[in-house]
Amino acid sequence: MINLLHAEWIKLRSVTMNMVLGIIAVVFPLLVTLITAGVSGDKPDFDTRTLLDLLTGSSFVTVLLVGVIAAAVITSEFGFGTIRPAFAATPRRVRVLVAKGIVVVAAAMFIETVVVAIGLGVGTSLATSRGAAIDLGSVPTAVPALVGVVVLAGLAALVAYGLGMLVRSTPVAVVTFILWPLLAEGLVGALIAVVTGSDSVVNWLPFQSGFRLALVNVDDLGPGRLASGLYFGAVGAVLAAFGGWSVNKRDA
Repeated sequence: MINLLHAEWIKLRSVTMNMVLGIIAVVFPLLVTLITAGVSGDKPDFDTRTLLDLLTGSSFVTVLLVGVIAAAVITSEFGFGTIRPAFAATPRRVRVLVAKGIVVVAAAMFIETVVVAIGLGVGTSLATSRGAAIDLGSVPTAVPALVGVVVLAGLAALVAYGLGMLVRSTPVAVVTFILWPLLAEGLVGALIAVVTGSDSVVNWLPFQSGFRLALVNVDDLGPGRLASGLYFGAVGAVLAAFGGWSVNKRDA
């Protein structure tokens, strides 16, 4: 398994698209957070919660981008036929799929951890240099939210990886993964709200529930932080399991 993990890591980092998306996934939220902290740190309403909201909110872009990487990691192998030599070298396909899944989830969480660490450290320094009072201890949900956004990145990568195994097409997997949280769940939630008369239903949809992991303030209209993580993780696990099953049953 160690050799498989090493091989999958080499594949992941040797693809130019993955490196470019990874860089954007790190740079974008950091630019938003650090520029805002540097410019607005002297305003009376800029405090710890503002910095946390900036960092976790802009990190949703990172979550989507690492998901795109995770989907493309498997779909590109089917598209170019490079999955065949891997399966020929390791006849037990599940070992290859598990190794690939571990690598993409770990990479997604690492990227988000870098964003959180740099954003929090440098953002705090910039804001305090402008006179803002930044103290994580003043916000009880600060650490859960920061840990939550890292976990969210890993779970989103798992969901995207499962989709990739199911559809085997990079455009279809990427478009589905992007539009699912940004468009589909909103439309479905609105429709259900009209039928049921409850606006809280949308918070129970998979991605909307998963996003609650990274909220500084989690309201009572949906699942709590832990329940959200377990729910969204279960969705990712089911997709990955079903995707792995379909790969085993179909020709490479």
